Amino acid sequence: MSLDFIEGKEYRASKSRMELKAEAKGNGKVGRVVLAAAAKHLTPVVLELGGKSPVIVDSNINLQVTSCNKAYHCRQVGGNNGQACVSPDYIITTKDYAPKLVDALKTELKNFYGDDQLNSKDLSRIVSSNHFARLTKLLDDDKVSGKIVHGGQRDESNLKIAPTILLDVPEDSLIMTEEIFGPLLPILTKMDRVI
Repeated sequence: MSLDFIEGKEYRASKSRMELKAEAKGNGKVGRVVLAAAAKHLTPVVLELGGKSPVIVDSNINLQVTSCNKAYHCRQVGGNNGQACVSPDYIITTKDYAPKLVDALKTELKNFYGDDQLNSKDLSRIVSSNHFARLTKLLDDDKVSGKIVHGGQRDESNLKIAPTILLDVPEDSLIMTEEIFGPLLPILTKMDRVI
């Protein structure tokens, strides 16, 4: 019996041996490719697919602890830059509390990365050029491009995107309908709709 790990482009999974069991982590596109390849051998499949994971922040919290924790998730230990399954996708808070939260997050990000966050040695790269293009598409969406309140700088040659905070993006924008899996953090002031 052998165990094969397949990394990289999803088409590699379609050309792999899948005889005992297949597991995949990623998005729906990856899941469909793995399922199709596994079906040829009637191989059992386990999929862990992405989704949206909100964080709710109200005014009864310790702002310093909350902003540090959220900035930590943007950074992730080792600098994953939000590219980890446990990274929250967006924050929901009140309209009155949002400015305080944004300021606290900016302070924590500056503490982590310094003034020039895009060129910080602690800022990790985006995992691939395809993923960089996908994240750029989320930021360039006409519905959100004017909603950036921090960051947004990009360096395609080094596959880097500065930690980016967006405020009150429309719920039907790409950034709110797809898993982000990167250093982009929308903050919605729609607390009345979640309580």
